[in-house]
Amino acid sequence: MNTPTGCNTFRRVIIASAGGAGLPSGTRVAQRFAAADARFRLVNIVCNPAALYPTLMLSFPDWCEAHRALLHGAQVALRDAVAALHGVVAATDAEIVDLTALHQGAAEALAHTAAQWNADLVAIAAHAREHHWDSRIDPEELVALSGRPVLYLPPPSDGASDACAASRVLVAIDGSDTALDALRTALEVAPPGASIKVVYAADDRLAWCEWLPAEVVSQHRIDVLRRGAAMLEQGGRAAETALLEFDDESGDASTAILGEAERWHADLIVMGSHGMRGAPHPLPGHVTSRTLRDAACPVLVCMRSASSRRAVATPRAASPEPYPGRAGGFYHL
Repeated sequence: MNTPTGCNTFRRVIIASAGGAGLPSGTRVAQRFAAADARFRLVNIVCNPAALYPTLMLSFPDWCEAHRALLHGAQVALRDAVAALHGVVAATDAEIVDLTALHQGAAEALAHTAAQWNADLVAIAAHAREHHWDSRIDPEELVALSGRPVLYLPPPSDGASDACAASRVLVAIDGSDTALDALRTALEVAPPGASIKVVYAADDRLAWCEWLPAEVVSQHRIDVLRRGAAMLEQGGRAAETALLEFDDESGDASTAILGEAERWHADLIVMGSHGMRGAPHPLPGHVTSRTLRDAACPVLVCMRSASSRRAVATPRAASPEPYPGRAGGFYHL
């Protein structure tokens, strides 16, 4: 059995995928950030076959047959994933979430599952050929709905390994409490020998740069990086920081973060769900959202605080059974 880091607090981890692809590799990646005695739950999202083949709505028998085929394929994929992880993780549960029966989107159903199971980390194993509608798990929506840390694992590029060594961790901060909490999380989950680089990149012009003198803004950025360096040193890590430069008028902080991750060969990006401006709504900030959409390496998004977690609404009542014998949307193996 692989030995994950023993200092972090992730003990109940959900790994989800639309169609089951990437569950074993996603679990191995998430294991690196989990406690040694962590429990893992594999979740396979099954979409409505009519979303894949709209003409099936014209023929109920054909729709039922397609639905049965999707469920059977999901069960096989889950069993194969559990078998592949035998001896790799200490404890593994498996579950199928049927969006047809629940009448919910993938992110909403997964957030409800995470709340029911009391997960403290939700990982999404994306797939290059996943469908970009009904069954796709939108990481931005999941961050907003779950109120829990979300680890997004993008599909590996052609010829690239799907493993994440977590040996080079890039942490983006802007001085907000959320960003500093993200740095604390990075210090907890990164392996002892990992390199951690703290970078400052924020769209300050959207916050308070427009009415503060340039020297005040510049000093703020320096102070934030110094605080990040002090936290690294207190955690026994070598202090490596950088102020990412980009055009405040036409540039974008997420582009600067992604560019630095590529140049520095980061294999994990850690950032907060919201920056200095906060948010009157649960959606993640625009810098975090864009980073999630375009990142080539895993991204760990940390929430504003543990107290900001909110209960996920109970799923709406399921429609009549899609075929005899089905009374709900959650299947347990």
